[in-house]
Amino acid sequence: MIPRVPAQTLPYFYGLPLLLFPITTAGSGIALGLLLVAYGFSREWRHWRAIGQRPWAWPWALFILWTLIGLLWTSNFFFGQKVAVATAYGLLAFLGATMQWTPNGVKVVIRSFLLGILLNELVAILMSAQLLPWPNGDGFMTGLCDHIFLSLILAHALFWLAYDWKHRWCFPRGINLILFILFVAQLFLAPARSGQVIFLLLFPIALAILYPGRWRWALPSIATVLLLVVLLVPDVRNHFSQGISELLHFNLGKTEITSSWGLRLLAMWAGVLLFFQHPIFGVGTGNFYPAALELMHQHRIPSGGDFIMNTAANSYLSVAASQGIIGLALFLSVCWFISKEAWTARSTPWGWFALGYFAIYLLGGIFDSLNWGYADAITVALMAGLPLYRQRKDFL
Repeated sequence: MIPRVPAQTLPYFYGLPLLLFPITTAGSGIALGLLLVAYGFSREWRHWRAIGQRPWAWPWALFILWTLIGLLWTSNFFFGQKVAVATAYGLLAFLGATMQWTPNGVKVVIRSFLLGILLNELVAILMSAQLLPWPNGDGFMTGLCDHIFLSLILAHALFWLAYDWKHRWCFPRGINLILFILFVAQLFLAPARSGQVIFLLLFPIALAILYPGRWRWALPSIATVLLLVVLLVPDVRNHFSQGISELLHFNLGKTEITSSWGLRLLAMWAGVLLFFQHPIFGVGTGNFYPAALELMHQHRIPSGGDFIMNTAANSYLSVAASQGIIGLALFLSVCWFISKEAWTARSTPWGWFALGYFAIYLLGGIFDSLNWGYADAITVALMAGLPLYRQRKDFL
């Protein structure tokens, strides 16, 4: 007799990668394998017709197919397969679309996400206090996590906690307050400029959406003032000052560029040039790096020092350069339909949770290639797979 995994236990496997991403990349990969095995034995795949209810389904399937086709004209198959795999993680959204979600199942996923961040922060505190024999992996208070990804999920967690403070759907306010203080402290103590920028830009907007009426402008204004006060912290101010200085001193006429933001802008400019050179089909899936090196050899862009330019440091330019206008149109269609679905469901817990990450994904994609990031590609797929088409009154 073939064992069967009950459908109500599947959200535990669905949330397991989100729990493990801040702690162990290898563990998250194992968690994905367990999710696929559990999904196969749960027989939720029999509800495949439910995929047709999701507007992003066809654009995403075509985008995955076009990415695979782009391997035919790439000269860098090693990175090409990495890009193809990252894009193919979108299939996890199709998996989620067939699941029979319940409110408790969504709570399991959200709590797993928050628990993973909390466990990493506790490890980071122990490492920073030298109570563990290992240093922080990617800077002060990062624990075992990459600082860019950590900063993004911290911002995401803070957006969610602002919602749950109002609705008390997942936790009571006391727990929400403790988690908020811990997460905001780590966000501004760690070298987390990407997440800090996104949090400063989007958190007042999030409060304006959550608290309409007389609070619409009062709370965002108070939040803005408090965030400006945070900028007075020396380490945070130094992070932003360094970034602004690098932007002001960027010059394509230099023979070599070594600053962090300078390298990002250099990669973006390479993406623009490659797109206009190959506007329809792109240079090929994964071919950005050798094509950018060729631009350097032709002295059309300056040297980038030791920077490995395997992305354009921008989600949209990375797709445009590698997969042309066809790939870019499909990618933007996916982003549009997911964002629209999440925005429509923003009054629901699962809608707000997904909307927070999609906002970060879209904005963060301007200065990072999040669509090709291992953890980011999986997370955006898992968010899209939540029941965003379900209304609160019909679901609770």
